[in-house]
Amino acid sequence: MKKFRQLLLMLFIALTLVACPGDNDDDDDNGTDTTTDSDDTGDDTGGDTGDDTGGDTGGDTGGDTGGDTISGNLVLQTADNPNVAPCPMQDILTDSTSIAALRTALSSGTLLYLDVPFNGSDSDIYRKKCGLEGFWNPTDNSAEISLSSIGLDPATAPNITDLVLFGNAGICADGFNNSSFGVGEGFPVAGIYRKEIKASHQGTTYHLRFRAVVSGTSAGNTFSSEGITPSTGLSALVYHVNGVQTDHDGVFAALVNAMSASSSSAPGATVEVRKSVGGAVIFTAIVEVICVSSS
Repeated sequence: MKKFRQLLLMLFIALTLVACPGDNDDDDDNGTDTTTDSDDTGDDTGGDTGDDTGGDTGGDTGGDTGGDTISGNLVLQTADNPNVAPCPMQDILTDSTSIAALRTALSSGTLLYLDVPFNGSDSDIYRKKCGLEGFWNPTDNSAEISLSSIGLDPATAPNITDLVLFGNAGICADGFNNSSFGVGEGFPVAGIYRKEIKASHQGTTYHLRFRAVVSGTSAGNTFSSEGITPSTGLSALVYHVNGVQTDHDGVFAALVNAMSASSSSAPGATVEVRKSVGGAVIFTAIVEVICVSSS
């Protein structure tokens, strides 16, 4: 059960809020104003979003880096780095038996979150740590982070609130910089994110890459600007996974349960956030597992 809780936490870290655990970077402020914002998200991050979504499925893998928000299929974009492990391996994602073995490893094995080491002199460090398209490079993710190393106890099943308060899950908000800890956390800016984890079990290590397409009226906004006090307000938000209302502590399990093997569709789910039951969706994350290798 403890390892299953680790899985749920890691999936949500890697995907839903695009959380960025690691060293607590507020101690590393060297005066450099490193920021994460939506005004400088690469050459054309999201530039043609909606113009050819799904229109060139399978046709231009490697053709127009970072423009399309391809969702719901196994097509790899240039921005996915299809030639860098664990991509382009997708066989596990298409076979139900292999998916079952992977889930066993994730629920019973040892999990590590792959992160970019903090560099206070890099003006793009938070964008890189968040995995924002245009700044993400899988070869830069050399730090392997366990839950205990970021001050979280896997046995207590950390939830969304814990991720924000203790796991640096809010650093992908618009304009976040070295002086923003405690005041500038919020929802990730709209765009495409990629993250990776590893799971080792009984001599086999799985390496997983995730892609998340983030949008919504609150994307990029600080929690304070949305009237949300993280310690109490995040648990009061209304969460839906694939259209089914899910309580604050059940989002992780619902996300995992929604994933299934397919010969064409990437395992994943759509997570929506509202401020009240029946209210407008303020934040959406379309989550996909796009590559898995085993060794």
